[in-house]
Amino acid sequence: MSAVLSLLQSRLLRPVFIALGIALLVQVIVAVALTRSTVTALEADLANRLGVDSQHLSAELESASSEVTSSLDALSSSTRQRLSVGLSTRLKDEQAQLRATLEKDLRESATDMAELLAAVAPRAMWDNDTPTLSEFARRAQRNPNVLFVVYDDAAGEHLTRYMNRDNPLVKALLAKGEGERAMDKVLNAAKNDPSVYYVEASISPNGVEIGKVRMGVSTATVEENLAALDKRFATLITSGEQLVSDSLASASKDSSTALRTRLQSAQAAGVAMTANTRVAVQEAAETLRWRIGMGLALVGLCVLLLLAVVLGRRVVSKLHLLIAALNDLAAG
Repeated sequence: MSAVLSLLQSRLLRPVFIALGIALLVQVIVAVALTRSTVTALEADLANRLGVDSQHLSAELESASSEVTSSLDALSSSTRQRLSVGLSTRLKDEQAQLRATLEKDLRESATDMAELLAAVAPRAMWDNDTPTLSEFARRAQRNPNVLFVVYDDAAGEHLTRYMNRDNPLVKALLAKGEGERAMDKVLNAAKNDPSVYYVEASISPNGVEIGKVRMGVSTATVEENLAALDKRFATLITSGEQLVSDSLASASKDSSTALRTRLQSAQAAGVAMTANTRVAVQEAAETLRWRIGMGLALVGLCVLLLLAVVLGRRVVSKLHLLIAALNDLAAG
């Protein structure tokens, strides 16, 4: 160490060591500065890329949320439409079946009533008891569906003429029908009116026809039942559509909320990842700069020591010999 210090004190080598020291110091400073600028650029680039990736992820999640919401809305609309079409088709089928059933029941009921009226009429007809026949007709017309009941004799003459002229349907038949008498008009119109079921029953005790019962029954009950069915089905369709809409709206809301939560979590994770990465890069950069600086400083010191040793042994020692020889020559 003393030899090195003596070399540093040498006026010949001191400028060399100073120049080398300054050069090494400049090298360290330049290396550290380059490292710092490179790491800073790396930090900026990394932060930029992470930000772009985070924004891309957020955009993708937003797009997914919008697509899910749109898909659920489309599904809701499509389901409501299919439900409406399916139930409407079902309603038409049910209407046709119900109409056939109601019309069949109406015809059977009207036929049974006409046959019953025919079965109780022979004694009154034999006795020419018109008031009794009229009472039979009046009692039958207490049924709101029965528009008229008329007893005819074997020649086709009307034995009873009672009808409820206050009934709007009877008034309509009177207005449309043809004939001299009111009953003839009603009978004529009833035979051609689709809203009236016209039925005849033969009065034939002992196999001999002595007259007929003619009766008209309104089919308004059938139409009322079908209208009620339409109303119930319309309510059912509306309720079903609303139920589907509410269910899918709830599912859409839940899905949107879940996606929004995931989006916020992903955004927070992206921000945290960016911050953590930046901190990690900064710490690594500080460590790298410190290591590079220390490494270059140690290398510089080693170079100086090696140079001092080389110069001390190769140059300074020979200079000392030369000086000693010159001194001897000067003394001799």
